[in-house]
Amino acid sequence: MKNWLRKILVVIFELVIIAGVLWFIAEKRGIHSLAKIAPALEEKMQQVVAQPFPKLEQSVVKTFSWNYKGVKYELPLTLYQSVYTYYQKQPKSYAYSGTIPPDWEDGYYGMFLKANENDLTISQLAANLQSLGEKHKLSSDQIVELTLAFVQAIAYDDAKASNILTGIGSETMLYPYETLFEQQGVCSDKSLLAVSILRKLGYGVAIFTYEQDNHMAIGVQCPKSYSTYGSGYCYGETTSVGNKIGIIPQFDAQSNKTVDIKELANFDQNQQQENNLRDLGQVKIYQSTIGKEYDGVVETKKVENEVVQLKAKMKTYITQLGKQKIDVTQELSDLKKQKDNLDQLKNDQNFEKFNVGVEKYNNSIEKYKQDLKSYNNVITLYNQAVARYNSLIKQ
Repeated sequence: MKNWLRKILVVIFELVIIAGVLWFIAEKRGIHSLAKIAPALEEKMQQVVAQPFPKLEQSVVKTFSWNYKGVKYELPLTLYQSVYTYYQKQPKSYAYSGTIPPDWEDGYYGMFLKANENDLTISQLAANLQSLGEKHKLSSDQIVELTLAFVQAIAYDDAKASNILTGIGSETMLYPYETLFEQQGVCSDKSLLAVSILRKLGYGVAIFTYEQDNHMAIGVQCPKSYSTYGSGYCYGETTSVGNKIGIIPQFDAQSNKTVDIKELANFDQNQQQENNLRDLGQVKIYQSTIGKEYDGVVETKKVENEVVQLKAKMKTYITQLGKQKIDVTQELSDLKKQKDNLDQLKNDQNFEKFNVGVEKYNNSIEKYKQDLKSYNNVITLYNQAVARYNSLIKQ
């Protein structure tokens, strides 16, 4: 009887703690009715009883493919449905008692980064990536880049991202194991996975969050003079392929997705460049750890500086070419009209006006040739800049 009484008192005490959490959940999730609070309460009640780590059952091999420096990599990884289900049932919201801690957000992200002690998946994955890099004679910095490329190549979950942006449903972040099992995720899911792997590789890492932009990225410990925001960590984008450590990409304003690093077309192949991009806003940094330092950013910054200069040049060329194209198009149209007029004067045998018109026509042709030559010269300069830009981003 005393044992039952003790259990009841424990449950009551836990419910009191849960009640303090519900208000915070309601505010964060926009819950304002009993019908919506009930599922949240049910979730919290499930968290009262700690879930034991399951047996490794229902194995499935997930194959990951990605490219790094022009080489295709492939890595099979054995995962388990039982472990995936285990993480699905783990807490997805932050619980606290009494006054909310000032560092609750750091603790919240840390919750997703703490794997069960019996789960060696991330350790094995990190070891596999290390071995793969060494097999291809990659340096330690390049193995960091290989790891980021691995995460970048995991499919972006457009449906989940759309639900988050529109406030539909109750989307939550995934534990790294879930992201691996589903082989897809949004910025937060992929960033948590990248942080987990790099920690196992021994690197200092951090989480960069941009609340106004609904975005998350990672920071990799690097020389402070080269670091992003002077934080001691270099920005690492996890959502789109080709983005280098230390370079913050722009976002497409319509899709809210980072812009993939792609080759540009020559001017005569593609005269309209995308101009619908925006920069990330204010950042907050969480879960900072100290470890090995990534030095590859030094060379990346040299390349970035040249890329920035090339982009400025190309922007100037685009503006110049736009004006020149209007001029030569108008001149060509005027020449056609003058030619038609000369033909009419010749047919009318009005040779006096015809001779005057011929002289004007010839002068117009010479001007058109000079302007067209100038236009083509600028196109050549633009295409040379594009070729250099493309060679740099291939690095």
